[in-house]
Amino acid sequence: RKWVPELSKLPNSILHKPWEAPAQVLQAAGVVLGETYPTRIISDLKGERAMSVGAVLEVRRQNQQFNSDRGYDLIQLPGGKQTVVFTKKEFRIDQQGVVIKEASQNKNSKGNSDSGGRGRKGKAAQKKLLRQKAAAKN
Repeated sequence: RKWVPELSKLPNSILHKPWEAPAQVLQAAGVVLGETYPTRIISDLKGERAMSVGAVLEVRRQNQQFNSDRGYDLIQLPGGKQTVVFTKKEFRIDQQGVVIKEASQNKNSKGNSDSGGRGRKGKAAQKKLLRQKAAAKN
């Protein structure tokens, strides 16, 4: 509301997507899409994203010399040395240009997914495991 005052009178439920607001709500808030606030640029987000991913993969296929054998980006450092840098999984391709599918998840001895991963879910799983171990000791 502070940074986009032209939408400040819209209800919270549609503040971040005014194009979904009923006409009477827009009118009451003084918003006229295309005049007081721009119309939505992308209407099919999933479709546009798929086209973007396809375009990135095509560029990567045309430039195999910049892909490692595991699908990561290769860059040249000052001095001429080449190194591998992180590449999102969806953009990793093999030497034939086929997207590399992930191998099966790591499993621990009990057959459960390994909870040592990164991010919030991994940390939550680790905390849960620690609580379970502590409870088993008592």
